[in-house]
Amino acid sequence: MFYYYVLFPLAINGGFVYESKQEIELGRRVVVDFKSKKRIGIVWKESQKPEYETKEILSLLDDRAILNEEFIETLKFFSFYYLSYEGLLLRSSLPKRIFSTFEDIELKKESVEVSINPSAFELTEEQKKIVESISLNSFSVNLIFGVTGSGKTEVYLRLIDKVLESGKKAIVLVPEIALTPQYIEIFKERFDESLISVIHSRLTPRQRFLNWIEFNNSRKRILIGTRSAVFVNFSDVGIVVVDEENDESYKQESEPTYNAKDIAIYRAKKLNIPVVLSSATPSVESFYKAEEGKFRLFRLTKRVMELELPKVEFVKLEDKEMFSDYTIEAIKETLKENKTVAVLVNRRGFAEYMVCEDCGYVFLCPNCSVSLTYHKEDNSLRCHWCEARFDIPSVCPKCGSANLSIRGVGSEKVVEALKSIFPDKTIERFDRDSTSKKGEFERIITALREGRIDILVGTQMLSKGHDISKIGLVVVAELESLFVMPDFRATERALSLIIQTAGRSGRREAGQVIIQTVSDSPPFEEYIRNHDFESFLKSEIATRKAFLYPPFSRIIRIIAEKRKKDAAYELICDVKSKIEGKLNVVGPTRCPIFKLRNRYRYHLLIKSFSALKDISILREIIGFKDGIHFDVDPVNFF
Repeated sequence: MFYYYVLFPLAINGGFVYESKQEIELGRRVVVDFKSKKRIGIVWKESQKPEYETKEILSLLDDRAILNEEFIETLKFFSFYYLSYEGLLLRSSLPKRIFSTFEDIELKKESVEVSINPSAFELTEEQKKIVESISLNSFSVNLIFGVTGSGKTEVYLRLIDKVLESGKKAIVLVPEIALTPQYIEIFKERFDESLISVIHSRLTPRQRFLNWIEFNNSRKRILIGTRSAVFVNFSDVGIVVVDEENDESYKQESEPTYNAKDIAIYRAKKLNIPVVLSSATPSVESFYKAEEGKFRLFRLTKRVMELELPKVEFVKLEDKEMFSDYTIEAIKETLKENKTVAVLVNRRGFAEYMVCEDCGYVFLCPNCSVSLTYHKEDNSLRCHWCEARFDIPSVCPKCGSANLSIRGVGSEKVVEALKSIFPDKTIERFDRDSTSKKGEFERIITALREGRIDILVGTQMLSKGHDISKIGLVVVAELESLFVMPDFRATERALSLIIQTAGRSGRREAGQVIIQTVSDSPPFEEYIRNHDFESFLKSEIATRKAFLYPPFSRIIRIIAEKRKKDAAYELICDVKSKIEGKLNVVGPTRCPIFKLRNRYRYHLLIKSFSALKDISILREIIGFKDGIHFDVDPVNFF
């Protein structure tokens, strides 16, 4: 008799032991009796005969294992590293239908003919150097640090050409679902559409399942996907590209809190294949590793076709002014030239919050300790964290006054203001609200490319790598509003957003950027004016070193959350008492968003100089406890 742990996509580690009369390959799907129901699980690891009575594996599915040894080892390691359940990581990594269809999955590799359309672009000397320098026969991490519009995409397209010609496959990770249509369009111009597979969370379960199988079987040779695509079968993969590598969307905020970029590098190293990281504003951590020689650094310092980077101007706003006269005139001139204007706003909605003018009461979400945002479109107050929606009150609940007002500026309000100034122009909003309906993102992007939008008002979605030749002017509505995040990455995040958004201008001819500011001495003016993100990175690295922030340490965040405030505080204090003296602990303090979805939250921060050792200590002493959540290498601290 043989004994195996069978893992299910649940919040469990290791799985449960079942017996079998025959030897079974690890990674096979099996049918077992679990809680009196037939359930599909994965043969996870071998077991000795336990002291208790075991159930028998009822049947095997498929003609071979769906998970190979490399994949299983990867999930085990990252469930350890991210202090997460193996079952949750398994659930995140595979299509849902893997665990719901009792039909056999065809996993036979297929040979397909590869058709590549030759590129119409002639590479610059900088581009040629990168393509020639990256070996496809060994592991390396290659950071392409290129100004916006410098042809980073063309570089990795050429590398993918070589990979496909060698009979291997390519994976391209993108940060947002919203970007995938643009990437598909670019790849379809170069490769036969039948070669391209897509994985992201907006696909139906059936679509994701079929795309997963087709890439696994090599019917599709190129995979374009968001962070969950890092969990496909890497067999026969010859290159992994992580585009816009600085983007925080690669980190999953809900459990399991994994970072797809780190997993991609880990897997590529095990399989001895290259990784390409690409960005106009690389993360501090990636740039530091490149400077230290752990990554290879390649620069693209010029835009293609010798185009100049857009001219950046700073304009002082007067009191309560939304747009300066100078900005309005620049918008008029841009529109006269039949070019599009893009306006970056920090908040969606109409206004940031509603307040009682008599007693100062601010309307907060009852589920979360954040102000509700006013949305004029449906005359509601909304929480952007728990998505709760409320009718507009007639009086203040604290003092009974009807003297209520809205304050702050959101994307809806900016659109309304611009429509009053330019009533005959087509003005669209580009944020998570306006693109939430199916097909809206594609409609807006198509209209933008075809020149049917005069002014596009958007949040940070504007910065996400869109190559729109019609944009002639970018306006940052208020510089200071971008520097309000409560953590050590706030400046990096804001500068990256500004420089990336500015780079949407002048992609085919001279462009212009206007940054409105309320300050006489705007923060980081020289870096922004000169598109000089590298000087900022070097300065920021020196600051991080002085305070021993990442990349000079690792941060582990421990969050305690309970429905009662006192219970949450007692829980976090109990955790601290167990690890104090063993780890470098700061806190406890309230989380910046103290109440979230009706739960009160406190956190501890651990500054680690030996992450694997400290994670082992946490697993041993704290383990998995109700109300406790871990976030290793957090990207935000809300």
